[in-house]
Amino acid sequence: MPRWLAWLAVVALAAVAHLLGSAPLQEACVPALLVALALNAPVLRLAALLLAAIALLPIMLGRGALTLDLAPALIAALIGWIFLRTLRAPRQPLIARLIAALDGPAMLDDAAIARYARRLTGVWAAYQFALALLAAAAAACAWVAPQAIGPTALRWLGFAILPAAVTALLLVEFLLRPWLLPQAPRRRLGEFLGGVVRAWPAALRD
Repeated sequence: MPRWLAWLAVVALAAVAHLLGSAPLQEACVPALLVALALNAPVLRLAALLLAAIALLPIMLGRGALTLDLAPALIAALIGWIFLRTLRAPRQPLIARLIAALDGPAMLDDAAIARYARRLTGVWAAYQFALALLAAAAAACAWVAPQAIGPTALRWLGFAILPAAVTALLLVEFLLRPWLLPQAPRRRLGEFLGGVVRAWPAALRD
């Protein structure tokens, strides 16, 4: 079966869930998305399937709303793990892979650049895990005290605040790079972001 069919199935499931206003189908989109990711990214298969099982458990217990509440934490944790796993030898840190893809492998011959890439990979891992803990804590608060944090606030956290936090770190690092890493080539923001997007799939492969 072509792997793109898995993504098509997730999109179809989400569309049907929206049209029917079906809460169970909306909840099923979270584990379905993680399974599609596992099928399309072998290097992430174990972690994605584990998170899919975690997301599926509340649905099986009749508490599927918890899956939607936990989705931001699960996604942030998965992204954190993507960065963290590349810090283990003999893997190359994820930021180093992106630098090599954008500016050439010779850039990493500079010890300062190699060290910067490793540290920044660690920063991204820690940042994503912190966001995952924040999202999980917000979900827990919503379960314990729904009058304090309602579903709308959780949706804002997952679909606006967390992505904005990720974008903020990306932009801050881009703006500080000329001072933190003056020997690196200068790029316009659009050129830099486009290069990262193009290099990302290959950077995930071991």
